[in-house]
Amino acid sequence: NNIYITSYDQHILDHLGPGPTAIFGSAGYYLEDCVDDLTVIEKDRIVEKFYPKAVIVNNREDIGKLFPGRFKNFIVTNNRSDMWCDAQGLKAHIEKYRTAMAPGCLFFYSIRDTQFTPWNRLKINHYKMFVDLAKQIETVGFECLQTQIDLANGDGNENPDTANGNIRYIFKCIK
Repeated sequence: NNIYITSYDQHILDHLGPGPTAIFGSAGYYLEDCVDDLTVIEKDRIVEKFYPKAVIVNNREDIGKLFPGRFKNFIVTNNRSDMWCDAQGLKAHIEKYRTAMAPGCLFFYSIRDTQFTPWNRLKINHYKMFVDLAKQIETVGFECLQTQIDLANGDGNENPDTANGNIRYIFKCIK
């Protein structure tokens, strides 16, 4: 049985800690054969049609209600429902995810720079902005362990990874 994953998926697998793992809103069912004790959480009921084991939630608050403090690893990979918001909006989403995390949980989070608002890409230092975003996320109970920022390099591509997000973090929940 072959399993095809991206290099970012492999990066996550290489850094996962032991214990229960959740993946939210990221079509993570394909990691089932790679991760023991994986819980796939989605907001869209359509996922149940092809992955009946998915846990469907109506909103992010439901995650912590269903799984309070359960997960030792929590993954959100370029989640479309996290897009088009600013730092305060992302922090609000992440605070909701945190309710399902055990102390010390590793939190793998990625976004696309092109779908983060509001910022003027021509006037703001991109690296500084996304390092500052990590610092803001730390204020809601996390320690940033790793930041990977891959921006467009002038070759005409919008950014290096439109599937997984080109801004990638690993945080540790320290609540």
